[in-house]
Amino acid sequence: MKFSKTAARVITLAGQVQDYWNTELPKRHPSYPIISPEEDSGPPPPQQAKLKELLASLSIEEIQKLIFLMYLGRGDFGTNDLATHYEAVKKRFRKPEQAISQMTGKVPLADYLADGMAELSKHGLDVDNLTFTSARVDK
Repeated sequence: MKFSKTAARVITLAGQVQDYWNTELPKRHPSYPIISPEEDSGPPPPQQAKLKELLASLSIEEIQKLIFLMYLGRGDFGTNDLATHYEAVKKRFRKPEQAISQMTGKVPLADYLADGMAELSKHGLDVDNLTFTSARVDK
């Protein structure tokens, strides 16, 4: 399967999780967006388990590409030296469980991934044909 299709599946599930929390948290927390530790946020949506299941079924390379896109979309780095940033992400997240935990802990994961894909596209880079080890974009 093309990586873009995998990313789209992750974005869809992560978006459903985000929609759930955006609806439920204001109902459960009187001072939302401030959430007190004593307040119960309720159970996670079923899509959260499906998202974790999907991520756990992916190869470490796909997971590392996803977390790379997440950080790109969050604005942690730009497109001026993708190879260096990708290598740093690979070093930091050698175990899939670490990357999965990091990604699923982000409510706006869908937005981050979509923004990362858009940033690559804006620079004429196709995520399905991108070789992350040699990707460089001039400013």
